[in-house]
Formats: sequence, C-alpha cells, structure tokens
Amino acid sequence: MRSNQYNQSSQAYSHPNERSPYGEHVPSIQRQITHTGPEQRGSRPRNTHGIRLRPTSDLPDMYRALFKFGVFNAVQSTCYDMVMHSDNNMVVSAPTGSGKTVLFELAIIRMLIESGKTGRQSKCVYVAPTKALCSEKHRDWTTKFQSLGINCCELTGDTVQFGQSAWGDAKRATVIVTTGEKWDSLTRNWDDHQQILSQIHLFLVDEVHILNETRGSTLEVVISRMKFRGNSVRFALVSATVPNIQDVAAWIGNGSRGKTALVEEFGEEYRPCKLARHVVSVYKKKDTNDFMYQNTLDFKLYGVLQTYSADKPVLVFCTTRKGVVASAERLMKEYESSLHKKERLPWTKPGRVSRSFHDKRLGKLAEFGIGVHHAGMTMDDRRTTEELFLQKVLRVITATSTLAVGVNLPAHTVIIKGVKLFQGGARWAEYSDLDIMQMMGRAGRPQFDKEGVAVIMCEPELEAKYQSLAHGTTLLESSLHTNLTEHINSEVGLGTITNIDSAKEWLRNSFLYQRIQQYPEHYSIGKDGNQTWQLVESSESDADSLVSTEFGDIMSKFYIRQSTMSLILKLPEKATLRDMLDALSAAEEFADIKIRKGEKQIYNKLKTQDAIRFKMKKVDKVADKISLIIQAILGGISLSDPEYKNGDNQPSLEAVTVFRHITRISRGE
Repeated sequence: MRSNQYNQSSQAYSHPNERSPYGEHVPSIQRQITHTGPEQRGSRPRNTHGIRLRPTSDLPDMYRALFKFGVFNAVQSTCYDMVMHSDNNMVVSAPTGSGKTVLFELAIIRMLIESGKTGRQSKCVYVAPTKALCSEKHRDWTTKFQSLGINCCELTGDTVQFGQSAWGDAKRATVIVTTGEKWDSLTRNWDDHQQILSQIHLFLVDEVHILNETRGSTLEVVISRMKFRGNSVRFALVSATVPNIQDVAAWIGNGSRGKTALVEEFGEEYRPCKLARHVVSVYKKKDTNDFMYQNTLDFKLYGVLQTYSADKPVLVFCTTRKGVVASAERLMKEYESSLHKKERLPWTKPGRVSRSFHDKRLGKLAEFGIGVHHAGMTMDDRRTTEELFLQKVLRVITATSTLAVGVNLPAHTVIIKGVKLFQGGARWAEYSDLDIMQMMGRAGRPQFDKEGVAVIMCEPELEAKYQSLAHGTTLLESSLHTNLTEHINSEVGLGTITNIDSAKEWLRNSFLYQRIQQYPEHYSIGKDGNQTWQLVESSESDADSLVSTEFGDIMSKFYIRQSTMSLILKLPEKATLRDMLDALSAAEEFADIKIRKGEKQIYNKLKTQDAIRFKMKKVDKVADKISLIIQAILGGISLSDPEYKNGDNQPSLEAVTVFRHITRISRGE
C-alpha cells in the first residue's frame, strides 16, 4: 500500500543489474515512460513495486559520491522529486529499515544547492528522540559531509560541557544534531540567539511518532515554535507506519493557512526485510506482582524460542539487569534438559569458546551459546559478548532495552519478554511505544534473511494493544495536555503568548488541536489538585496581558520541571541546607533513576561514611539514593572505589547524570 500527494513522475535508472542500497534488484524489463526532468531518458525499469528507481547520477556531480550505491530504493525514488525539486514541507510514513535517512540527506543537499544560488547562509537542524541516535547520526554525517567542507555538530545533554557556551560549535556548523529536549532549552531564549536561529532553513524530525508519548509534548512545542518564529523554515518529518499521518501533515502545514504538508505513505511491503509480528499472551495470576510475573515469563521463554527462533540469531529484551541474567540462566537450564532428553533444540550449541570473561557466569552461559548484555557489565565483557554474537558463537543474547538504541547487533528473531519496566520503589510502567518499535526494529537482517520475527510477550489484557502497535494501527495522539502548564509558561516567557487571545491561537496551531477535534474523549484537561499555577499572572498595566512571574522566568530559563519548581516554592523562607538537599533529591528530573535491588547494600554502606553529613536510617527511596550521591561527591568520597561497585551497579556513572541536573536546578533555587 502506498498513497501520496505528489504526482510528478520520476526518472528511472536503466542499468539492468544495479541494486539499491537496501538490496532491491532492479528488473531488466524496460518500459517507455513520460517524466518531468531536464532531459528525456527513454526506457526505464521498474522495481517489484512498479516504481521507477532513480539513479544517484541524477544528483549534481559534487554530491553523487555521498552515496555508496548507484540507485535509490523504491521509497527514496518515489520521494526524490518532492525532496529535491521543491521546498514544500513533507511528512513520510514508512516502515523501519526502508531508507528514510537518505531522504534527510537529500533534503540537506537541496538546502545546500539553494543556499549556493541565493548566497544566504543556511543551517539545518536534525531532531532525534534519543541521545544515542543523535551520536550515531553525528558520526555518520560528519564522515559523509566532511569532504564537502560541511561541518556537523551534536548538541545534547552529554555534549555540553561546564563553563562553555550551550551552543558549542553550532555557530560554525551547517548541520546541527540534537534532541527535542535540548532544542527546547536552547530556544527558550530565542531573542538572545536571533542571529544563528534566523539561519535555520531546514528542520528535520526523525521518529515523529513519539508525539504519542509523554515526552512527545516537548517535540510538539519545538516544532510549533519553529513554525511560528522560524524564518522560511522547511520541515521534513519521518515516521514509522501510523494510520493518521495526514493529521501530522495538516498540523505542519505548507505555508499559508489551510494548506497541508505533502504526504507519502508506504506500507510494510516496502520494508526490505519483511517482519512477522506475534503477540504471545501469558496468564498472570491475580496475586502475582510484576517481579513474580517476570519469573513466569522466564518459564515460558524457552518454548517461545523453540517456536520462533529457527536456529538463527536471537535477541531477548528483558526489563531489568537482574532479569537479563535470570532469563539467560533459565534458558541454559532448559537447554541442558533438552540436550539430555534429545529434544529438538532451538539453536545449535557452539563448539569450544576461546574467549574469556571477567564475570565467570558469562563463560558458563557462553558454553551453551547464550550471552548477556547490559550497562552494568564491564566494557570488556560487553565487547566480547558482541563479538561472539557477530561470529555466531553466541546464538542468543538476553539484554536490556538500551541495546536497541546502541550497538548494532543484527538478529533474525527479537523477543520482548514483558512490556513493563521497573521504575524504582514499587512502580512499574509500560515501555514507550518508541522503545517497543526500536526493539522490534532489531529483527531481520536484510543481508541474510528474507524475513525477521518479532515476538511480544505480555499480559492477556494488553494483547490487543500490542497487536495494534505491532501492526502500525495505533492512532498517533498528542501528549501536550500532560505538560501544558510548563509549555505555556515557556511560551509566555518567550513572548509567543502575550494574552488570552494569543494563547488560544498558539493552541490552535498545535497537534493537540488537530486531534482533540477528532477524538475529544481521549483528552481530559483540567487543574490537578497538586498543581500550582504561580507561574503566569495578568499584567498590572493591562489586565488582558499575560506575563511570567519571577518563578515562571526561573523555571523557563533553567529548564526546571513544574513539579520541581513546586518543591522549591514550598521551601521555608529560611531554608536549611538539609531542606534544600531534600528538595533537590526529590526533583522530577531524576525520575529515570531507579533503586535496583542489588544497590541497597552499597548505599547502606555509603550512608555510614563520616563525609555523609546528613544521616538517614535506611535507603528505600530514589530520593535517598540521590541525596547520598550528592553528599558523597561534595564530601570527596570516591564512588569509583571497588567497595561501591558490583557487576550491575556503578554509582560513579549515575553521579554524572545527577550533577548534570543539580547544577541547573540549584541555580533556580
């Protein structure tokens, strides 16, 4: 299935033996076609989708060498004229692995060509949902574009160093790679950076389907801000397969009011390696908590592998580091049992494993072709696991979801063992849609397989939801209403919203407005009992005007979450150092930090040190852990010492994350 709003016919390539970058063979059948372009090329071939493929020789000479293949694939060829022969805003929905990155590269080339004609200085911003994806894209594009003298820079929370300008090398770069959150924080002081922001003429958004998630509200606000304040900005957005991509196009628009962005939609048949999707529901007893349910899933996992693995490489994604090891050990026991019983084996046991591991448990698992991978392992053990998997010595790897956005380990089969992630304390939450799609995207190796397999194991009551998600039938909704207070506050601080009428206009230009008209029952907007509204007030000189309070300005300038600002406002007038430490430790910015079961022993040892000024009876909350990390660093305790580390937990690494936020929040206090 493919639908489009762009009807210029494409030129095609006539070489009968050429292949596209994703392995599509160009048939030797020649057909006469009509086309728009600088010259008539005569007969052209079509690929298996009936689409005429474009050669890279259609590009100006200086850009052809950027691509290490001779012909664009079906998705790229279909979009070629839309990208290269117009400046229209565009939205492309296509399956994972269909070559959407090349569309971004073509859009950058179009910007460079037009910039050369007009003489204006142009910059491009690429927004990705994760820092890992930003780092990958920055490395790739730095290598690709450096021969043209095009500089790329990466702006994320990991790249900005203390004491340096937040903009880093962006002032000298043509391509800026960043996350939505970082771009939000940088552009909240728009007028201070007007010169560089006025040079941005291309805005690329990858994985726009994260609009569905809580953090998608930031992406929505960033895009709206660039639409409102940008100077002749072209938008190019790509998404996984979603049924209502037209709503995104209507929101993005195309210049004048009422026009929508151009849309190209591609179905799963355009995926270079077809993906079979399965959802396996596993019964959960009424008195079973989520930890116990993970154990239930472990006992079902081997049977799932027997059904779907086909003696090909398998990745099993687990929700916790401890669960990664537990799943691997359970698989090993059942594999041993199958060997003794001479049952059919889901994978072939390797011969002698010549490599060794620091963690002796890994060596025993490797003898049965099983590996584990998570951030708590030593770097040497992780690399050894990756290498043995690529060498087909290890046939199954159990891993945390971080592997889905990091190292590229191609597998035939991916199993997502459980859909709920431990959040610390007693809290469990489902993976984000993006996490699920990234894990599923690891299935299938185009160079080896015609088909990959993705299996999601979950509770029966969630089966229908994940069937819809796996098959791309989940509607894309806005999440702006979940963080509306913070975002309205930042827009008031920016001057985008100055009164009630401009606030209404800002909302009308949001994706939330597009969706709330069609599906109002999905959205519930109201004042929560715990919310504070001390951020915006009416102007004394003009009752209709809205201005930020001092607290609102601080919150916006230092990128402080609304709930954290509420904690700061509740501090007593003469707050003690302990009061301030407790408020900082409970900040929402640390929501991603968890207390793992194996960590409590480490932190209970740490709390007895003399350098810990403010004692606590026990460590059972994330705020306790944060407080101890802050005190340990300020007290000169080395968290890198072996007594504070074990195989799964490294406080010194988490201290980096804590102090990245602490320095900003404490300035707000």
